[in-house]
Amino acid sequence: MKSRSILYVILILLFGFSAVALSTAGEKVPEGELELTEITIQYQPNTLFAVQSVVLEKGWFEEAGFEKVKIKNFTSGNLAGEALIAGELSVWVPGNMPVISMRHNGVPIVVTGMLNVCPAEYLMVRNDAGVRDPEDLYDITIGLVVGSTAQGVIWNLASYYGLDNERLTVVNLAPPEQITALRNNEIQAMLVWPPAAYQVKDVATYMFDSKEFSHTNVPMVFAESFIKKYPNTAKAIMDVLYRGQDWCADQSNWDEAKAIHAKRSEQPIELVEEMWLDYWNPKQPNGYLDQDFVEDFRGYTDFQKATGRIREPIEDILEYTYTGILEDIKPSYVKVEGQWTP
Repeated sequence: MKSRSILYVILILLFGFSAVALSTAGEKVPEGELELTEITIQYQPNTLFAVQSVVLEKGWFEEAGFEKVKIKNFTSGNLAGEALIAGELSVWVPGNMPVISMRHNGVPIVVTGMLNVCPAEYLMVRNDAGVRDPEDLYDITIGLVVGSTAQGVIWNLASYYGLDNERLTVVNLAPPEQITALRNNEIQAMLVWPPAAYQVKDVATYMFDSKEFSHTNVPMVFAESFIKKYPNTAKAIMDVLYRGQDWCADQSNWDEAKAIHAKRSEQPIELVEEMWLDYWNPKQPNGYLDQDFVEDFRGYTDFQKATGRIREPIEDILEYTYTGILEDIKPSYVKVEGQWTP
Protein backbone atom coordinates (compact mmCIF):
# COMPACT_ATOMS: atom_id res chain seq x y z
CA MET A 1 0.00 0.00 0.00
CA LYS A 2 2.83 2.38 0.86
CA SER A 3 4.60 1.72 -2.45
CA ARG A 4 1.35 2.30 -4.34
CA SER A 5 0.85 5.64 -2.56
CA ILE A 6 4.37 6.71 -3.43
CA LEU A 7 3.74 5.78 -7.07
CA TYR A 8 0.56 7.84 -7.12
CA VAL A 9 2.44 10.84 -5.72
CA ILE A 10 5.16 10.52 -8.34
CA LEU A 11 2.59 10.27 -11.16
CA ILE A 12 0.82 13.37 -9.87
CA LEU A 13 4.09 15.27 -9.67
CA LEU A 14 5.15 14.20 -13.14
CA PHE A 15 1.79 15.31 -14.51
CA GLY A 16 2.23 18.67 -12.81
CA PHE A 17 5.70 19.13 -14.23
CA SER A 18 4.50 18.14 -17.70
CA ALA A 19 1.68 20.65 -17.50
CA VAL A 20 4.10 23.41 -16.57
CA ALA A 21 6.45 22.42 -19.36
CA LEU A 22 3.63 22.46 -21.92
CA SER A 23 2.49 25.87 -20.74
CA THR A 24 5.96 27.28 -21.43
CA ALA A 25 6.15 26.02 -25.00
CA GLY A 26 6.60 28.79 -27.53
CA GLU A 27 7.08 31.57 -24.97
CA LYS A 28 9.81 34.11 -25.66
CA VAL A 29 12.09 34.93 -22.76
CA PRO A 30 12.96 38.64 -22.43
CA GLU A 31 16.67 39.20 -22.96
CA GLY A 32 18.38 39.94 -19.65
CA GLU A 33 15.17 40.74 -17.76
CA LEU A 34 13.75 38.88 -14.79
CA GLU A 35 10.79 36.82 -15.89
CA LEU A 36 9.65 36.63 -12.25
CA THR A 37 10.03 39.34 -9.62
CA GLU A 38 8.40 37.32 -6.82
CA ILE A 39 10.13 34.15 -5.63
CA THR A 40 9.96 31.73 -2.71
CA ILE A 41 13.04 30.38 -1.00
CA GLN A 42 13.65 27.63 1.54
CA TYR A 43 14.81 28.31 5.09
CA GLN A 44 16.06 26.09 7.93
CA PRO A 45 17.79 26.84 11.25
CA ASN A 46 21.19 25.25 10.64
CA THR A 47 24.08 27.55 9.75
CA LEU A 48 24.13 26.35 6.15
CA PHE A 49 21.24 28.81 5.82
CA ALA A 50 23.37 31.70 7.03
CA VAL A 51 23.59 32.43 3.31
CA GLN A 52 19.86 33.03 3.14
CA SER A 53 19.94 35.01 6.39
CA VAL A 54 22.67 37.30 5.07
CA VAL A 55 21.25 37.95 1.61
CA LEU A 56 17.83 38.69 3.10
CA GLU A 57 19.27 40.98 5.76
CA LYS A 58 21.37 42.90 3.26
CA GLY A 59 18.67 43.13 0.61
CA TRP A 60 20.68 41.48 -2.14
CA PHE A 61 17.63 39.88 -3.74
CA GLU A 62 16.11 43.35 -4.04
CA GLU A 63 19.34 44.63 -5.58
CA ALA A 64 19.03 41.84 -8.16
CA GLY A 65 15.57 43.10 -9.14
CA PHE A 66 13.26 40.92 -7.08
CA GLU A 67 10.28 42.77 -5.62
CA LYS A 68 9.12 40.12 -3.15
CA VAL A 69 10.87 37.16 -1.55
CA LYS A 70 8.69 34.72 0.37
CA ILE A 71 10.23 32.45 3.00
CA LYS A 72 9.16 28.86 3.64
CA ASN A 73 10.49 27.16 6.78
CA PHE A 74 11.28 23.44 6.83
CA THR A 75 12.76 20.91 9.24
CA SER A 76 14.46 18.93 6.46
CA GLY A 77 15.38 19.16 2.80
CA ASN A 78 13.08 16.23 2.00
CA LEU A 79 10.01 18.24 2.94
CA ALA A 80 11.27 21.22 0.97
CA GLY A 81 11.53 18.97 -2.09
CA GLU A 82 7.79 18.34 -1.91
CA ALA A 83 7.25 22.11 -2.04
CA LEU A 84 9.55 22.46 -5.06
CA ILE A 85 7.75 19.84 -7.12
CA ALA A 86 4.40 21.33 -6.13
CA GLY A 87 5.54 24.66 -7.58
CA GLU A 88 5.64 26.31 -4.14
CA LEU A 89 9.42 26.83 -4.06
CA SER A 90 11.64 28.56 -6.63
CA VAL A 91 14.92 26.86 -5.72
CA TRP A 92 15.68 23.82 -3.58
CA VAL A 93 18.82 23.42 -1.43
CA PRO A 94 18.63 19.93 0.15
CA GLY A 95 21.10 17.26 1.03
CA ASN A 96 21.99 15.27 -2.07
CA MET A 97 20.19 12.07 -1.00
CA PRO A 98 16.60 13.17 -1.83
CA VAL A 99 17.82 14.71 -5.09
CA ILE A 100 19.07 11.30 -6.21
CA SER A 101 15.80 9.64 -5.15
CA MET A 102 13.59 12.11 -6.99
CA ARG A 103 15.61 12.10 -10.19
CA HIS A 104 15.72 8.32 -10.34
CA ASN A 105 11.96 8.21 -9.82
CA GLY A 106 11.49 10.35 -12.91
CA VAL A 107 10.94 13.78 -11.34
CA PRO A 108 12.49 16.33 -13.74
CA ILE A 109 14.85 18.30 -11.53
CA VAL A 110 18.34 19.54 -12.33
CA VAL A 111 21.41 20.48 -10.25
CA THR A 112 22.91 23.86 -11.13
CA GLY A 113 25.36 24.68 -8.34
CA MET A 114 26.63 23.81 -4.88
CA LEU A 115 25.66 25.79 -1.81
CA ASN A 116 27.56 23.84 0.81
CA VAL A 117 29.65 20.74 1.55
CA CYS A 118 28.64 19.47 4.96
CA PRO A 119 29.40 16.01 6.32
CA ALA A 120 27.56 16.91 9.52
CA GLU A 121 25.35 13.97 10.49
CA TYR A 122 25.85 13.23 14.20
CA LEU A 123 24.99 9.86 15.73
CA MET A 124 23.90 10.94 19.21
CA VAL A 125 23.41 8.04 21.66
CA ARG A 126 21.80 8.28 25.08
CA ASN A 127 24.37 8.04 27.83
CA ASP A 128 22.31 5.38 29.64
CA ALA A 129 21.70 3.23 26.54
CA GLY A 130 24.57 0.87 27.31
CA VAL A 131 26.20 1.39 23.92
CA ARG A 132 29.95 0.92 23.99
CA ASP A 133 30.74 -0.99 20.81
CA PRO A 134 29.16 -0.76 17.34
CA GLU A 135 27.47 -4.15 17.88
CA ASP A 136 25.48 -2.58 20.73
CA LEU A 137 23.51 -0.62 18.12
CA TYR A 138 21.54 -3.82 17.50
CA ASP A 139 19.97 -3.44 20.94
CA ILE A 140 18.57 0.09 20.59
CA THR A 141 16.19 2.11 18.40
CA ILE A 142 17.63 4.84 16.20
CA GLY A 143 15.60 7.83 14.97
CA LEU A 144 16.39 9.50 11.66
CA VAL A 145 14.69 10.99 8.61
CA VAL A 146 14.11 8.14 6.16
CA GLY A 147 15.24 9.15 2.68
CA SER A 148 17.63 11.78 4.01
CA THR A 149 21.42 11.76 4.02
CA ALA A 150 21.25 10.32 7.55
CA GLN A 151 19.99 7.04 6.15
CA GLY A 152 23.00 6.78 3.87
CA VAL A 153 25.32 7.59 6.74
CA ILE A 154 23.94 4.86 9.04
CA TRP A 155 24.25 2.34 6.19
CA ASN A 156 27.87 3.33 5.54
CA LEU A 157 28.70 3.31 9.25
CA ALA A 158 27.17 -0.13 9.77
CA SER A 159 28.92 -1.54 6.70
CA TYR A 160 32.27 -0.20 7.87
CA TYR A 161 31.91 -1.86 11.27
CA GLY A 162 30.69 -5.13 9.76
CA LEU A 163 27.14 -4.80 11.05
CA ASP A 164 24.05 -6.22 9.38
CA ASN A 165 21.97 -3.18 8.40
CA GLU A 166 18.82 -5.29 8.41
CA ARG A 167 19.24 -5.92 12.14
CA LEU A 168 19.25 -2.23 13.02
CA THR A 169 15.97 -0.84 14.33
CA VAL A 170 15.37 2.52 12.65
CA VAL A 171 12.28 4.73 12.95
CA ASN A 172 11.36 7.66 10.72
CA LEU A 173 11.21 10.90 12.71
CA ALA A 174 11.75 14.55 11.83
CA PRO A 175 14.49 16.29 13.87
CA PRO A 176 12.14 17.93 16.42
CA GLU A 177 10.42 14.59 17.04
CA GLN A 178 13.81 12.88 17.33
CA ILE A 179 14.77 15.22 20.16
CA THR A 180 11.52 14.60 22.04
CA ALA A 181 11.66 10.83 21.53
CA LEU A 182 15.27 10.65 22.66
CA ARG A 183 14.59 12.62 25.82
CA ASN A 184 11.61 10.36 26.57
CA ASN A 185 13.76 7.27 25.95
CA GLU A 186 11.38 6.18 23.19
CA ILE A 187 14.48 5.99 21.03
CA GLN A 188 17.99 5.60 22.34
CA ALA A 189 19.89 7.27 19.51
CA MET A 190 19.33 9.76 16.72
CA LEU A 191 21.28 10.44 13.56
CA VAL A 192 20.79 14.05 12.66
CA TRP A 193 22.43 17.29 11.58
CA PRO A 194 22.80 20.50 13.63
CA PRO A 195 21.20 22.20 15.44
CA ALA A 196 19.23 19.16 16.64
CA ALA A 197 22.40 17.21 17.42
CA TYR A 198 23.60 19.91 19.81
CA GLN A 199 20.26 20.17 21.56
CA VAL A 200 20.62 16.75 23.23
CA LYS A 201 24.23 16.98 24.40
CA ASP A 202 23.11 16.97 28.01
CA VAL A 203 21.73 13.43 27.68
CA ALA A 204 23.56 11.96 24.68
CA THR A 205 27.07 11.61 23.25
CA TYR A 206 28.37 11.66 19.69
CA MET A 207 29.61 8.17 18.81
CA PHE A 208 31.44 6.10 16.19
CA ASP A 209 32.60 9.07 14.06
CA SER A 210 29.40 9.05 12.03
CA LYS A 211 30.40 12.22 10.15
CA GLU A 212 33.28 10.30 8.60
CA PHE A 213 30.76 8.19 6.68
CA SER A 214 28.96 11.15 5.12
CA HIS A 215 28.89 12.11 1.43
CA THR A 216 26.62 15.07 2.04
CA ASN A 217 26.59 18.05 -0.28
CA VAL A 218 23.85 20.67 -0.52
CA PRO A 219 23.32 21.42 -4.20
CA MET A 220 21.22 24.15 -5.77
CA VAL A 221 18.34 22.46 -7.55
CA PHE A 222 15.62 23.73 -9.88
CA ALA A 223 12.73 22.13 -11.69
CA GLU A 224 13.73 21.69 -15.33
CA SER A 225 10.61 23.59 -16.34
CA PHE A 226 11.61 26.55 -14.14
CA ILE A 227 14.99 26.94 -15.86
CA LYS A 228 13.40 26.64 -19.28
CA LYS A 229 10.69 29.19 -18.56
CA TYR A 230 12.61 31.55 -16.24
CA PRO A 231 16.32 31.32 -17.18
CA ASN A 232 17.17 34.88 -16.15
CA THR A 233 15.38 34.45 -12.83
CA ALA A 234 17.24 31.20 -12.11
CA LYS A 235 20.56 32.88 -12.92
CA ALA A 236 19.75 35.85 -10.66
CA ILE A 237 18.81 33.55 -7.77
CA MET A 238 22.06 31.64 -8.11
CA ASP A 239 24.06 34.85 -8.40
CA VAL A 240 22.62 36.13 -5.11
CA LEU A 241 23.16 32.80 -3.32
CA TYR A 242 26.78 32.58 -4.49
CA ARG A 243 27.32 36.18 -3.40
CA GLY A 244 26.02 35.23 0.05
CA GLN A 245 28.15 32.10 0.08
CA ASP A 246 31.32 34.04 -0.69
CA TRP A 247 30.50 36.55 2.04
CA CYS A 248 29.83 33.87 4.67
CA ALA A 249 33.00 31.98 3.73
CA ASP A 250 35.13 35.08 4.37
CA GLN A 251 36.32 34.69 7.96
CA SER A 252 36.47 38.45 8.44
CA ASN A 253 32.64 38.42 8.17
CA TRP A 254 32.00 35.52 10.53
CA ASP A 255 31.03 37.52 13.61
CA GLU A 256 28.48 39.53 11.65
CA ALA A 257 27.24 36.49 9.74
CA LYS A 258 26.68 34.54 12.96
CA ALA A 259 24.84 37.46 14.54
CA ILE A 260 22.61 37.89 11.48
CA HIS A 261 21.75 34.19 11.37
CA ALA A 262 21.11 33.99 15.12
CA LYS A 263 18.67 36.88 14.87
CA ARG A 264 16.82 35.69 11.77
CA SER A 265 16.67 32.02 12.84
CA GLU A 266 15.75 33.01 16.41
CA GLN A 267 18.46 30.88 17.97
CA PRO A 268 20.98 31.66 20.71
CA ILE A 269 24.22 33.03 19.32
CA GLU A 270 26.06 30.37 21.34
CA LEU A 271 24.26 27.60 19.41
CA VAL A 272 25.00 29.27 16.07
CA GLU A 273 28.68 29.55 16.97
CA GLU A 274 28.80 25.91 18.08
CA MET A 275 27.54 24.56 14.77
CA TRP A 276 29.25 27.11 12.51
CA LEU A 277 32.21 24.97 11.44
CA ASP A 278 29.94 22.07 10.52
CA TYR A 279 28.97 24.13 7.49
CA TRP A 280 31.72 26.74 7.11
CA ASN A 281 34.90 24.73 7.60
CA PRO A 282 37.64 26.32 5.45
CA LYS A 283 39.03 22.83 4.84
CA GLN A 284 35.96 21.91 2.79
CA PRO A 285 35.46 24.76 0.29
CA ASN A 286 31.92 25.28 -0.95
CA GLY A 287 30.47 26.12 -4.32
CA TYR A 288 32.46 23.91 -6.68
CA LEU A 289 31.09 21.45 -9.20
CA ASP A 290 34.12 19.18 -9.30
CA GLN A 291 35.14 15.55 -9.05
CA ASP A 292 34.46 15.50 -5.29
CA PHE A 293 30.89 16.58 -6.09
CA VAL A 294 30.60 13.71 -8.57
CA GLU A 295 32.03 11.15 -6.12
CA ASP A 296 29.78 12.26 -3.26
CA PHE A 297 26.68 11.87 -5.41
CA ARG A 298 27.97 8.51 -6.57
CA GLY A 299 28.43 7.38 -2.96
CA TYR A 300 24.78 7.96 -2.08
CA THR A 301 23.62 6.64 -5.46
CA ASP A 302 25.44 3.38 -4.75
CA PHE A 303 23.73 3.20 -1.36
CA GLN A 304 20.30 3.60 -2.92
CA LYS A 305 21.09 0.99 -5.55
CA ALA A 306 22.34 -1.49 -2.93
CA THR A 307 19.18 -1.07 -0.86
CA GLY A 308 16.77 -1.30 -3.79
CA ARG A 309 15.57 2.28 -3.48
CA ILE A 310 16.30 3.18 -7.10
CA ARG A 311 16.03 1.24 -10.33
CA GLU A 312 18.46 0.67 -13.14
CA PRO A 313 19.93 2.36 -15.01
CA ILE A 314 21.82 4.41 -12.43
CA GLU A 315 22.13 7.91 -13.77
CA ASP A 316 25.42 9.72 -13.34
CA ILE A 317 25.00 13.05 -11.56
CA LEU A 318 26.40 14.89 -14.59
CA GLU A 319 23.43 13.63 -16.62
CA TYR A 320 21.19 15.87 -14.53
CA THR A 321 23.64 18.69 -13.87
CA TYR A 322 23.50 21.98 -15.79
CA THR A 323 26.72 24.01 -15.57
CA GLY A 324 25.71 26.78 -17.98
CA ILE A 325 24.59 29.22 -15.28
CA LEU A 326 27.62 28.68 -13.07
CA GLU A 327 29.92 29.09 -16.07
CA ASP A 328 28.46 32.58 -16.49
CA ILE A 329 28.63 33.74 -12.87
CA LYS A 330 31.56 31.72 -11.43
CA PRO A 331 33.47 30.01 -14.26
CA SER A 332 36.37 28.99 -12.02
CA TYR A 333 33.93 26.93 -9.92
CA VAL A 334 33.12 24.63 -12.83
CA LYS A 335 35.59 21.72 -12.87
CA VAL A 336 33.30 19.15 -14.52
CA GLU A 337 30.85 19.71 -17.35
CA GLY A 338 27.20 18.96 -16.85
CA GLN A 339 25.41 17.08 -19.62
CA TRP A 340 21.94 18.55 -19.16
CA THR A 341 20.94 21.55 -21.29
CA PRO A 342 17.68 23.54 -21.41
